[in-house]
Amino acid sequence: MRLTRRMLGHVAAGIAALGATRAEAGSSQAPVIAWGSHGRGDGQFIAPRSLAIEPGGSLLVVDTGNERIQRFSRGGIFLSSWGRPGSGPGEFIHISGIAVDATGDVYVTETGGTKRVQRFSPSGRFRDAWAAPGIARGTDFEKEVAPFVTAGMVLQGPQAIAIGPDGTIYTSWTHLSNGLIRVLSSWICCQAPDGAVTGLIAKIASDGVHVYEIAGLAVDRTGRMAIAETDRYAMDDDGDSRLEIIVGGLANQTPDQIAPISPYASLIIGRLGTGSDEFMRPTGVAFGRDGAIHVADAGLNRVQKVDPDGRPLASWGRPCGVPCVPGMDAFEATAGNGIGEFSSPHGIAVDGDDTIFVADTGNHRIVRIDLD
Repeated sequence: MRLTRRMLGHVAAGIAALGATRAEAGSSQAPVIAWGSHGRGDGQFIAPRSLAIEPGGSLLVVDTGNERIQRFSRGGIFLSSWGRPGSGPGEFIHISGIAVDATGDVYVTETGGTKRVQRFSPSGRFRDAWAAPGIARGTDFEKEVAPFVTAGMVLQGPQAIAIGPDGTIYTSWTHLSNGLIRVLSSWICCQAPDGAVTGLIAKIASDGVHVYEIAGLAVDRTGRMAIAETDRYAMDDDGDSRLEIIVGGLANQTPDQIAPISPYASLIIGRLGTGSDEFMRPTGVAFGRDGAIHVADAGLNRVQKVDPDGRPLASWGRPCGVPCVPGMDAFEATAGNGIGEFSSPHGIAVDGDDTIFVADTGNHRIVRIDLD
C-alpha cells in the first residue's frame, strides 16, 4: 500500500508539473507544453537530439546521452523505450537521427562506434543494420577523397535521416578534419529500404572552406526535400547557414556521380544572421501539413516557421539580444529554460494536426507547441 501511494504520488506530481508548464508563448501565441528533466529514468533525458512521429501519432525521441529511444504519447506520457550503450544489435554509440517509414519501421543513425544505420520493427525489435556507403574503390568519389583520407581525415557517421514517399532513405554524412583542413566534404546518400545505395550527392572543397555540414533533412509526401545546412567549420567570416529546398529529392543520381547540392535546389532560404528567416546553426527541419517549413536553430536557441516560399510566419524562443551575434557558439547565444524558451534545440517534428514537437536539447526536455 505504501508503494502504491508513492507511485500515485509520482504520477500526480508529474501531471501537476505538466499542467504548470503550459503557457502562451511565441510570436503566434500558441500554447506550449513541456515535459522531461535531466536523468536516466523513464521520461527523463540526457541531451535529447532528434524526433519522429509514428503512423499512429506517438512520438519517438532520440535520447542521445542515454543511448536509447523513448516513445511517448502526444501528451507526453511515457509508453516504452529500447536501446543501451554498445555496438551490438539494438545498442548505440552516440545516436543522432531517427526516421519512421510508412509501415512503422524505425531507422536510427549512429555517428560513433561502427557509424551505422539500424532498422527496427515498430515494437523496437532489431531488423538489420548497415555502415558507411559510398566510398567504393575506383569511383569518382573515392578518387576525390582518397588523398585526404590518407592524410588522416576521419568519417563522421550518419547524422540526419529522412524517408521519402517512395521509401528511399536519405542520410547525411561528413568527413572531419585532421586538424589542418577543418572539413573536407558532406554528402547525402540515397538508399533503398534494404540499405542498397541508389545515389550519392555531395558538397566537396579541397581547402576546407565553405563546405556545409548537413545537420537536418526532411522529405514531405510529395517528395519535396528540405536540407538544413551550416558552414560550421568555415575558416573565415564568410560562412553561411541556410535551407536548400529540392523538389523530387535526389533519387535519380547514380552512385558514382558527385555534384554539389545547390544546382539541384529549387529554393534557398535564409543566410547567417539573427533576423527573421536567418539562421545560426539550423539542426532540425520538418514540413507541416500546409507545406510550411519548421526549423530548430541550435545557434539562436529558437524555432522558426516559414511558408513554402521561405517567408517568415512565426518564431519561438527568447528574442536575440546584443550578445547574440554571428560567429558565437550556441552556448554563448541567448538561451532560456522558461516556457517558450530553448537551449540548443536540435530536433523537430510536426504531426498531422500541425502540432510542433521540439527536442530542447540543452534543457533535457521535449516541448510541444499547439498551433490550433
